[in-house]
Amino acid sequence: MSTPAPTDPFEAALAALLVPLARAMLANGVTLGTANEALKQALLTAADRESEAPLSDSRISLMTGLHRKDVKRLRSSSLDTPHRRRSSAAAQVISHWATSPDYQAADGTPRDLPRKSNGDHPGFDELIRRAHIDMAPGTVLRTLMDQGIVAETADGDYRLLTHAFLPAAGTQEQVAAYQATLSAHLEAATQNLIAKAGEARNFDRAVRYSHLSETSIADLEASASAMAQEMLQTINAQARAAQEADSSATHQGRFVVGSYILGTPGPGKKE
Repeated sequence: MSTPAPTDPFEAALAALLVPLARAMLANGVTLGTANEALKQALLTAADRESEAPLSDSRISLMTGLHRKDVKRLRSSSLDTPHRRRSSAAAQVISHWATSPDYQAADGTPRDLPRKSNGDHPGFDELIRRAHIDMAPGTVLRTLMDQGIVAETADGDYRLLTHAFLPAAGTQEQVAAYQATLSAHLEAATQNLIAKAGEARNFDRAVRYSHLSETSIADLEASASAMAQEMLQTINAQARAAQEADSSATHQGRFVVGSYILGTPGPGKKE
C-alpha cells in the first residue's frame, strides 16, 4: 500500500492563509471567477517584479501556468483606483495636520484651518501641497468630510476630528485601507520567507497566548491598544518630520509600520 506524499508546508500554510480572505470575499459577494482573475493578475505582477529583465508572454506562461492570451490581456490592465489613492491621501493629510508644528495650536492640538492660507498660517490647500498629495484639495477635503474626519466650523474653517483615518464600515475607502494594511504586512513577511542566507530581514513579531479568560483578553487589549497608539503617534511625528527634511524628487523610499491586535474569546461552556 502506497503512502500518501507529505503535504508541502507552504501549500498547507497557503490554505490556512486564504481562509480569512475567503471570509472577506463571501462578505463582499466575490465569487470564485472573480478571485481567479485576481490571482492571475497577482501571479503576473509577481513574475514581472522578480525578474531583472523584461519577460516575454511565453516565459510568464511557463513560470505561472497562465495562458499566453491571459498574460497579454492582463498586462494592459491597472490595479490602481481612485479610492485607493484617496485612502492613502487622507492618511497622509491627517498625519501632517496632527503632527506638523505649522498646523498645531499653542497646546499642541491640530488647529482649525481656513481653506486658503492667510498672512499668519497656512491653510488646507497648502497642507495638501506640503503633504505631497497629487490630488485636487477639494477632492481630498470632500473625502475627509464624507468620512466624518473633518467638519466645517461656524466660522467657515475646517476642523480635524480624529488623528487616525478609520473609514466607515462598508465604504470603498475601507476596502482600500484593508488592502494597504494587509498588503504591507504580507509583503514584509514574504520578504522574510524567501530571503536568502545573510540577507537582512524585516522586523515581524507577534505575541500569542491561549487559555485566557474574557476578562484577561479585555485587559490585554486595552494595554496593547494604548501602547500601540503611543508608538504609532511617535513614529508618525518622526516620519512626517523626516519626509519634510528629505523632500526631493531624488528620494523615493517608502516606510510602513503597523500594529494589530486580535482577541478571540473561547467557546462558551456547554451545559
